[in-house]
Amino acid sequence: MKKLLLLFLILLSGCSCNFNETASEEIGINIFSEDENLIVNFVPTEKTSIKEITDGDFSHAAIISETGEVNLIDFDFYIDKEKSIFTADGEKKIENITGIYLTNKYNSITDAYYDMEEYLKNDEKVMTVLLDGFSYNQYKNAHEKDYIPFLSKYFKYPALSVVTPVTNAGFAAIITGQTPDVNGVHDRSVRQMNVDSIFEYALNNNKNSILLESDIKILNTEIEPELHIDQNKNGDTDDEMFESALRASKENFDLIFIHFHGIDDRGHSFGPYSEETMGYIKKLDEYLETLSEIWDGHIILVSDHGMHETSEGGGHGMCYQSDMVVPYFIKEK
Repeated sequence: MKKLLLLFLILLSGCSCNFNETASEEIGINIFSEDENLIVNFVPTEKTSIKEITDGDFSHAAIISETGEVNLIDFDFYIDKEKSIFTADGEKKIENITGIYLTNKYNSITDAYYDMEEYLKNDEKVMTVLLDGFSYNQYKNAHEKDYIPFLSKYFKYPALSVVTPVTNAGFAAIITGQTPDVNGVHDRSVRQMNVDSIFEYALNNNKNSILLESDIKILNTEIEPELHIDQNKNGDTDDEMFESALRASKENFDLIFIHFHGIDDRGHSFGPYSEETMGYIKKLDEYLETLSEIWDGHIILVSDHGMHETSEGGGHGMCYQSDMVVPYFIKEK
């Protein structure tokens, strides 16, 4: 019995060693542009210039920290062994880096808050549509196939999502104008925001607003969302929300916020570029065009995050180009 126990302990010790080697594998920095991943899991072994390891003519870099903070700096910096960033003049140091977004024109999903605020400040109506899980890559794919004639007319720019690129964090960034290090929403487990949202701004300025949501409350907002159930049992609630949006468009609202989930749902189940997902993007484009014909205000359309392909279908939550870069649209009144 003692010999068997000794043999078991020896085998366990060997397995433990291999496990520790795998578990301790260092996680590096993902470097990407609006169109592609440039370097995945880059682990610097010495002080390295960004210009030495990337090709392309970029002017700026958005440095994404593990906390969700984003710092915009010139495209002339170094990365050291501790995964910290130093500007060329050595004056700025940014620590705990998870991603680097190289660009010539930086825009963020947080822009939506300031665009909404500006319209409301000018006594202009605005409808904001959150297209959950709609990546910049999917937009380009759908545009090439001529699936989205309405959206294609109003595309403005690719925008950077936030870490972690999931619905709670992206939604919070859109309605607060702040990244997770400020608004406090880092992942799916958090519903309470540390800062006011656009709905609080509307309340404080006597603007009527409505939030049309699916069957679950995502965040604790200053107004209660109008939830929807799948009444016709077709598998989602976007069609029920579309009917509510048609009604709301004819009523006295200054701000209508609609959160469509169908792209994300189909992307997870079938993959982001599947016939089911791309076909639904085409259908949603028709919904949006119909709403635009009724609504007499501005329309902002933005996604909370993108999606990458998996063996099961689709997923998101990584600091990859596919998850982090999304399309941003504005239709002026």
